[in-house]
Amino acid sequence: LLDQALAYDPDLILWPVTLESLPVSGQLDAPIVQRNPEATRALIAATGLTSAAPDDPRFVEHTFLDRTIAGSRRALADLLRLQMFGIAWAGTGVDQIYPEYTPRANDLEASEIWHGLTPESGLSEADLAFDVLAAGAERAGEVPVWFVNEPIFRADGANSDLRYNAWYPRWAYDQYRMLLAEQAQENGWPLLDLWDAVPPAEFTDSPVHLTPAGSALMAERVEAWLRAGGADFGRATFPLTVGSGQMLDAGTMKANRR
Repeated sequence: LLDQALAYDPDLILWPVTLESLPVSGQLDAPIVQRNPEATRALIAATGLTSAAPDDPRFVEHTFLDRTIAGSRRALADLLRLQMFGIAWAGTGVDQIYPEYTPRANDLEASEIWHGLTPESGLSEADLAFDVLAAGAERAGEVPVWFVNEPIFRADGANSDLRYNAWYPRWAYDQYRMLLAEQAQENGWPLLDLWDAVPPAEFTDSPVHLTPAGSALMAERVEAWLRAGGADFGRATFPLTVGSGQMLDAGTMKANRR
């Protein structure tokens, strides 16, 4: 995706991240990655990524038949259907209508496990695909890459003393924020940490999906950061400016890690 974006000669790349996008074990879970083995393997070889293996069995290997018109008929039908929908989208200005959905959970399970890790095992750099972020920043060349830690829902219901939300135990997310800030500092990545910048009421069906109002709040913070040139917010020097404006020093972050 970054290679495709670079073809448009961007002035700046904003890269939103969240903890759930970074476990090493999940880097090849996305269908767009699994179904593009040649491009992904080329990226692994070119950048020396260690968080993804070129022989991973999750890759979908395309046969000769898959590459023919007959084998690609489902994908071609989808392409034609979406092009037809484009007429309606352009005419109405509406590309999707969401029906009723299940809101994100506020009462949470009493578990502190995250991707097989526990408070006792802790979270380390080796558990997270920071090499992917580093490879992206390097691959962008002269185009600046600025990272944004996305806002998350913070529950106040059952077991909210153990978990921020259905995705994140508190210990894992706190350690992730510290590790991300350390990586940004070490690599000189501009980083804006908006983890608590959006009120809980502005989340919809997951811990990271925002309402239009929530998206506007996030956009305002990012715009202010851009206009400031990433200064103070962006260089991840301690103390680090976080979503609420709270100042978090290195000692506090290391204590949270423990």
